[in-house]
Amino acid sequence: MPCPNERRKRSMTIAFRVSPEENELVNLLAATAHMTKQDYIMSKLTDTAIVVRPNSRTYRALKDAMAKVYAELSRIRRAGDMDESLVQRVELLMDIFHELGEEIPESQIDAEAAMIEGMRRR
Repeated sequence: MPCPNERRKRSMTIAFRVSPEENELVNLLAATAHMTKQDYIMSKLTDTAIVVRPNSRTYRALKDAMAKVYAELSRIRRAGDMDESLVQRVELLMDIFHELGEEIPESQIDAEAAMIEGMRRR
């Protein structure tokens, strides 16, 4: 396989359509891996392993993505109202945080449910 610089010297354009949600997901995955969108897609197409080495840039990309997801979740509050692309982003971000060794905090909804379950009638 030619090195990345050789590939770019004699490159060709391949285009395909994606939904805005799919585009956002690929952008997030590429940013998290510190790769260009092209390099990320090529790595996935060639089944090359992608190793994410956490640093401040990774943290910032994940923090921005989590802020968007949190804003959307705060808006809808009920899981039944979530569209499939949001569910995929939440699961993806949880997996990335888990792989980085980050502890996933309890959601406000889970905390409220636990509090209600812990209440006793007098």
